[in-house]
Amino acid sequence: MQEYEYITKAMGTDVSISIVSKDKDLADKLGHQTIEEINRYETIFSRFLIDSELSKLNREKQMTVSLDFIEVIQEAYELFILTKGHFNPLVQIARLGYTKDFKQISSQSDTVDNEMYSIDFSLVQIDAQNLIVKLDSGQKLDFGGFLKGYLAEKLCKKIKTYSNDITGVIVNIGGDLHTQGFDSENKIFIFSIYNPITQEDILIPIHNKSLATSGTYKRTWKHSNMLVHHILDNNGMENSKNEIVSMSIIHEHGGLSEAYAKTFMLLGHSVAQKEFSKDKITFISINKSGHIAQNIR
Repeated sequence: MQEYEYITKAMGTDVSISIVSKDKDLADKLGHQTIEEINRYETIFSRFLIDSELSKLNREKQMTVSLDFIEVIQEAYELFILTKGHFNPLVQIARLGYTKDFKQISSQSDTVDNEMYSIDFSLVQIDAQNLIVKLDSGQKLDFGGFLKGYLAEKLCKKIKTYSNDITGVIVNIGGDLHTQGFDSENKIFIFSIYNPITQEDILIPIHNKSLATSGTYKRTWKHSNMLVHHILDNNGMENSKNEIVSMSIIHEHGGLSEAYAKTFMLLGHSVAQKEFSKDKITFISINKSGHIAQNIR
């Protein structure tokens, strides 16, 4: 068995696909097909593409969408309910100046958005049978990192079940990743989580699960003379206020891993653990002092 890797850029981030197989031609075929599928999802869900389904819906407020869109928004709504509203794709980071690809954002943004703003997901109407979605006034969707985790799991499982000649797969979309099977030596895949304070790596085995990491240390910019990041609290207007700089969640499902990474980031791991204790969430938390709290299962 040999591990073949396919690297590209999509969804504003780095993408890597690793396929363990004895058949290089098969690995090449699946690697390139997966990249095409990630690009296709970007044309549907990017808020930076004016003709994406997401952008059109945000402008028009009601339209017929694709089945892929329906599946994603239904999953997002389930996670909204599961996290008691802490994960919410109606929260608009664009209101703090994140209006274009991060590499193009000015270090100082003074954009003022006076449009109506509604983040009540219960007002979104989803007609799955007829593929129609209707947003309320002041609502715009942004699936952000959640889509990366969701898609990493979906595509990873699709590759793994394609053939018995595929014994291991990793799909990594900007650090949101999912694994299936084993590496070329028939061992569990090992990943590193970066501690931005101590600048050390934490090594974690991931087997048939997703890993999502959310942090405040990487993507920052100034808005109205204040240093801001992409994690917004429940009112959708301000950054979270706690000591956590990085939160990683390990779970069977990619979308859930991403949603809980944001939720634990907002609440802090102690509060989040109590509130969602029945869900048995595996996390690795790093605070501003570099201290690590974890409950690896």
